[in-house]
Amino acid sequence: MMFKKIGKFGAFFYIAAILGVTVFCTIKDADKNLKKEVVIEAGSHIKIEDFFNELPADARFVTDISGIDTRVPAVYKLKVFYDEAFEKDVVLRIEDHTGPKGIALPKEHFTKVKWPEAYECVGYLYDLSGIASIEYQNGTPDLHETGDYLVPVVVTDWYNNSTVIEVPFHIVDDVTAPVIKGIHDLESNGNPDEIDFYNSITVVDDYDEFPIMKVDDSQVNWAENGVYEVYYKAIDKVGNMSSYTAKITITLPVEGGGSSEGSGGDGGYYGNSSGDPYPLASRIMSGLWGGSDVATARNIFNWVHNHIYYQTVYGSQSYTSAAYRGFSRRNGDCYVYYCCAKMLLDQAGIPNMMVRRYPVTGNGHYWNLVYLNGEWYHCDATVFRGHPSVYFMCTDDQISDSYHHFNGSLYPERAGGSKEYATPTITPEPTQDPDASPSPAVDPSLSTTPSPDVTVTPGPTITPDPTVTDTPTDTITPTITPSPDITDDPVITDNPVVTDDPKPEISEPPATPDNPPDEGDNTGG
Repeated sequence: MMFKKIGKFGAFFYIAAILGVTVFCTIKDADKNLKKEVVIEAGSHIKIEDFFNELPADARFVTDISGIDTRVPAVYKLKVFYDEAFEKDVVLRIEDHTGPKGIALPKEHFTKVKWPEAYECVGYLYDLSGIASIEYQNGTPDLHETGDYLVPVVVTDWYNNSTVIEVPFHIVDDVTAPVIKGIHDLESNGNPDEIDFYNSITVVDDYDEFPIMKVDDSQVNWAENGVYEVYYKAIDKVGNMSSYTAKITITLPVEGGGSSEGSGGDGGYYGNSSGDPYPLASRIMSGLWGGSDVATARNIFNWVHNHIYYQTVYGSQSYTSAAYRGFSRRNGDCYVYYCCAKMLLDQAGIPNMMVRRYPVTGNGHYWNLVYLNGEWYHCDATVFRGHPSVYFMCTDDQISDSYHHFNGSLYPERAGGSKEYATPTITPEPTQDPDASPSPAVDPSLSTTPSPDVTVTPGPTITPDPTVTDTPTDTITPTITPSPDITDDPVITDNPVVTDDPKPEISEPPATPDNPPDEGDNTGG
């Protein structure tokens, strides 16, 4: 083999070429080992090893990554160091590809009742970006036969990731009305407040554990001897209704030739009752407790709304007589609704006070202001024809209608920050207000008369209504124009008893460079 001799300079260039090739190969190999762009799932950790095929021993981030919130999708440019010599730029992409998590809330649904909203069928929802929508996958279900079904509900986040949750539904086609047991004929000396129409009478239903029973005694002339009919109605939560009739014999006392307080057969008059409403309230309250003050108050207002007929009342009323009428006869005007709700709230230890309509145009109206979750809210259980559900935990704006104008400066600050309430000029329209009775003889606007065996939790300091007195008065002239806006037909709500399951929050989209947060708008809805 022949070898060729090279000179000194030739050897130098030869060695430099070899070193150059070696360095080039090293850089090329280092580049191949480095991942220039990495995608991680939102909520996961940023790891240096994700940027290399084989992790160099000295690899580290040059960029400070401690301030990066991986819960928010975004793109970052980072710098890494490795192999004792290399410092390179890389791209980190944080993306959300994970659908929301949650569980199904099994439901029993009656075919005659409105379907629950989709958000009521799922719970314990979680997603990093927030929940954008909750809806039935195939639209509102259309199921009419009794049976068990799985109904898909789609929960979607703000990056359009969706999760389908199968919700078990037990469908019931309920066509059977409740049955009233124990109906019997009654006798009276002409004082309706001494009659307990519900004594020894029960109502049962094949599906509804708590069917509603109401009594209509509007055909009874309490001021004249005779035999009259009293009508009992039983309604279940899907609206199936049954009617029963009982006889009542009126025998007035011989002395005086008739009732000393009768009004000639208007069917709605009564004087101040000697009956004690507190035992009746205690018995009713025993079935209305919830897991919180809010749940208990909602159960109270549902009970009053669903179990009391609206009926015009003529004559002055005291607080106890109005409550006794509501609990024993299950009918009355807006003042009766207010008094019954107040007495039950008192027994539950929930601070409350009266709100009066202002200015009074024709007829007055009364409702409750209730202290819940640290704030005062409007609550009104009165049955309105144009508003079949309960006004519950309403702000001034939410309850602002022709029935509920009031002078806000007389009451504590309400939820929503309202201190005063601007009452517009109103043309008197006596037939548009639900209350055709006079102002009550006693104003129990604050919770000062709770049942003796109940401890009432004191609320915040309250500025009393300067127009309210605690002195009974019989000098008020009654208004006798009944309101056409009130119906005696029962109003059925889907869920008469409230649980503590919170409504899932539909969140605002997350703040990103393409979706900045709103500024200067911190008002509540």
